[in-house]
Amino acid sequence: MAHQLTKPYSFLMYVLAIIAFFFLGLVYAGITEAGKGQMLAAGAIVFGYGVIGAFIGLCLSLFIAYNAKRRLIIKLNVVLAFIIFASFFYFYFNYQKRQREKLENDPPKREQPTTPKTTAPAAEAEELEPLAMLMNYEVKIQSESEMGLGMFTPNFYENKVLYFYGNLTQGKSVQEHMPTDSITFKQREYGGFDIATAPPWLVPDHLKLDYDMLHFKVKSISHDFIEVVVNTTNNQTAFVDRYAGKLQYWPEFLLGIHSVEFLQPSNYKVYVKPLDYAGTVATPYSFMRPVKIQNEWMYVELQGDDFKEVGKGWIRWQKDGKMLITYNLLS
Repeated sequence: MAHQLTKPYSFLMYVLAIIAFFFLGLVYAGITEAGKGQMLAAGAIVFGYGVIGAFIGLCLSLFIAYNAKRRLIIKLNVVLAFIIFASFFYFYFNYQKRQREKLENDPPKREQPTTPKTTAPAAEAEELEPLAMLMNYEVKIQSESEMGLGMFTPNFYENKVLYFYGNLTQGKSVQEHMPTDSITFKQREYGGFDIATAPPWLVPDHLKLDYDMLHFKVKSISHDFIEVVVNTTNNQTAFVDRYAGKLQYWPEFLLGIHSVEFLQPSNYKVYVKPLDYAGTVATPYSFMRPVKIQNEWMYVELQGDDFKEVGKGWIRWQKDGKMLITYNLLS
């Protein structure tokens, strides 16, 4: 019945089949969670499933138009039209439902400070709800205390749970230890992650998940574990799987931030060479951007209020295991 391929009801079937199977492709992608964990590529992947579904629908409609009778084609047009309307209302009501849930569940966003803030003293911090602090603030303590080795960032795009471990048995692997607690992560509707559950004592050095920032200061490292500071108000530590995230030693971490400042500006200067007795740089500046790190010295680009370079020089960023600077992750 090749003559039916060009009939109006057959052309209508082609169009309806493309649209209906496009929607079915999107539904299938949602059921199989095809875009889960793919970050910015998630939308393109889901759309690709829809395109593949539309192509399959076109092929099937051509086959049916060539072999089926007119009455069957008209009935199929009705079924395809029903699938299109049902899919449209399904996606529409799901969208409305997610919007309502987002308004009900999401706390109002608070403006983040643009300069570093230290947390409240321990006595005041204990009166705060730690999880509330986690969800609303970037918690940061930078002082001349033990600086540790660097920062650990969990890979929450691949691991939806970060396990914490207590006392370790030397010689045993991660799998042979029982976790004592954990953080679980949930994916946002439009990409990125939030914390779903966390221990009440959790206060990391940095938490700003809208920028994929969750950093723990590293105290020690072994073959399988990293010891991290999990509460910056009392220096409580726990162990995590070394391969559950990324370890950045201080030089690598500091070279990736926005700028640094002296903890005590009146006590430290910018030098022309990495020597305590070298000449100093007298150029006024507002920010220091790390360029190179050499042992206890850091080569910085001096910037004005407009973030344009006004000079360069060397600063001592750590001494005797203590950090002498504070840093701004973003601006």
